Parts: sequence; C-alpha cells; structure tokens
Amino acid sequence: LARILYRRISSQFDACCFIDDVSRICKHDGPVAAQKQILSQTLGGEHLQICNLSDGANLIQNRLGHLRAFIILNNVDQGEQLEKLAVNRMRLGIGSRIIIISRDTHILNRYGVDVVFKVPLLNQTNSLQLFCQQAFKRDNILSNYEELVYEILNYAD
Repeated sequence: LARILYRRISSQFDACCFIDDVSRICKHDGPVAAQKQILSQTLGGEHLQICNLSDGANLIQNRLGHLRAFIILNNVDQGEQLEKLAVNRMRLGIGSRIIIISRDTHILNRYGVDVVFKVPLLNQTNSLQLFCQQAFKRDNILSNYEELVYEILNYAD
C-alpha cells in the first residue's frame, strides 16, 4: 500500500524518499547510513559528507527545511531508530508528510504521530492474488505450485 501511495502522490512534493527497510539499514549499516539515504533520495543523489548523527540531523534540517517533503519509513521496529534519524515535521518544510510503517503501534504513539492507520488483514482471495503477484508475477497460481501456495497462505494466516 505504501509503495502505491508513494507512486501516486510523490509528484506533489518537492523532495521524496522511500526507505524500504529502516530496521535492516540501522542494524547493518547504522542510522547515519539511513540519514544518507534520505538525503540522497530527496536531493537527487547529491553526494553528502555525514560523519555522525548530529551532522545528518543538521543537513536534513538545512537542506529539507524549506522543501515540501514526502518521506516513507518502512519497517521501523524500534523507537530509537526514529529518534536517531531525526526526521520529523519540525525539520521539514510546511506541508511535508512522513509515513512511518511499523508493526508496533507503541512506537508510533511514543513518537507522536498524528494518525495511526491499522491495515486490515486480507481475505483469502486477496491474499492469494497478492502472493501470486509477488511470487509468480501473475494474478493466478501456476498449476504445479497450487498445493504449496495454499499451505503457505494457511501458515501465514
């Protein structure tokens, strides 16, 4: 859903960024790497020297503070990740939007998000269609994988 939303409305903003897996980036490369990715995507790949979190926070505020930015942070699993990234409405231009995707609503509430949207579970038909689109790049099951697909969907349910 976030990817679809990003594609549909990103053209309405001056600067846009979609960080696909904040948790993985922060664990493997550190939060400075995530800050670099945010700045690189929003500023068109411009090479930036960031040595520490403070430098990154200052650059985010200085470079994005006057722009209407749209940032999606996917798979946030710790509140500290958001604090270290230093991406909040106060550092971005008027009209900016930040979407934080997390399975833990406590993180969102603690960070002070305006609206928490809980995505409803998909029904069996929609689950099957989504799985097939992702796994097979088509809307239906390949005949020799039918039993396996249903086992996977039942396990995930």
